[in-house]
Amino acid sequence: MAVPMKLAAVLLCACALFATNGLAAEGDIWKHPLKDSGSTAIDSTFSPMTAHAVVRGDFKQTKTIAKLNREFVSFGKFVIANDKGILWDTEKPFASRLAISETRMVQENANGSRSEMNAKDNVVFAQIAKAIQSIFSGSTSKLQAGFHVFFDRRGNNWTVGLIPKEASVKKAIQSIELSGGTWLERIKLVDGSGSPLLYELLNPKPGSGLTAEEKALIEK
Repeated sequence: MAVPMKLAAVLLCACALFATNGLAAEGDIWKHPLKDSGSTAIDSTFSPMTAHAVVRGDFKQTKTIAKLNREFVSFGKFVIANDKGILWDTEKPFASRLAISETRMVQENANGSRSEMNAKDNVVFAQIAKAIQSIFSGSTSKLQAGFHVFFDRRGNNWTVGLIPKEASVKKAIQSIELSGGTWLERIKLVDGSGSPLLYELLNPKPGSGLTAEEKALIEK
């Protein structure tokens, strides 16, 4: 989806996730641990996503609070820019922007106010970033450095399952699942309380370079 990225931190619930696209039904991915012999296959699967410097599209985010049995849905646009970072431009229900680069996270509200923090201070975004970085760079070794990796491919569709290796990270994140075909299409994270966060990446396509405003948010 993009050329190799050096993201150290980024951003990103269906009952039968991926089943309708011919992918493994939810839960099946954990039956397919990645073996050493599978590294070549997973790298070749990612290779089509490394050809573009910038990818743009729409996203739908669904956050489920398990204890409350409630869902919160938001919509917007995303920009993924090679080794610079990712921008989540939320449009509904409330406008905001979240830009995540290798070292920082910048939040911009509808009124133009901004706040900035070290990307490493948010475990959830950091781990999503690590996973996305590995997908975009086509590097299985980066995934294996921080996660136990599971992989299943059926035809042109694939699913990657990730379980954090570090105990401190596992307290915040139980698992991450990524799936797609030609493009990365879904990112599902289950947090330490068992609540899922689902990103659906819609209409992804190669884009032009970053605008001046986007550069100001994403670049270091």
